[in-house]
Amino acid sequence: MQKSRTIRRPARERLLAAAACVFARDGLTGATTRAIAREAGVNEVTLFRHFRTKERLLAAVVQQNFGDDTPSNASARAADTTDLRTDLAHYAGEYVQRLKENLPLVRAMIGEIHHHGDNERKVYRGLFQPLRDAIEARIETARKAKELRRDADPVMLADLFTGMIFTDVLRRASTTFQREYSSAAYFDVAVDLIVRGAAR
Repeated sequence: MQKSRTIRRPARERLLAAAACVFARDGLTGATTRAIAREAGVNEVTLFRHFRTKERLLAAVVQQNFGDDTPSNASARAADTTDLRTDLAHYAGEYVQRLKENLPLVRAMIGEIHHHGDNERKVYRGLFQPLRDAIEARIETARKAKELRRDADPVMLADLFTGMIFTDVLRRASTTFQREYSSAAYFDVAVDLIVRGAAR
């Protein structure tokens, strides 16, 4: 009986996966190349051969997880109904899913990202911008269709809406967060604030 061989991923792939885990666990500053190499099962020389510096490795992790070409971030899935409330609820669900999938790394980057400006912009573009733009466009469509007030600002409303979603996801990820209401109830109110608050 022939033994099945485990196919080992290339060192670069293992280093990227390991770096994402270590950055999320230890923070951008606390993560060391030694810890990342150990997590990947390679030596530090291999890490430096592929990426040269920790900063370049971080940039590669950001590109892999949040770059424009990643399947989940290449484009926001459009809501296809004619009901603004339904569409905003759809976008809220998409946004929550995207945040939860990337939350450990996002949380690690929030406190330290000011030291990594280029990566901050790439994370924002990849993780937040596509859906935020889709929400803004949907609100603008509703405004033009006279569902919302003429003076309703789609840019500001999109920022308020995504900010409410982001805040709830972050708070519920905290072990100290306690609320009597559910996330679903919270998002219903967030949608209602946009739909009714800006209504004609």
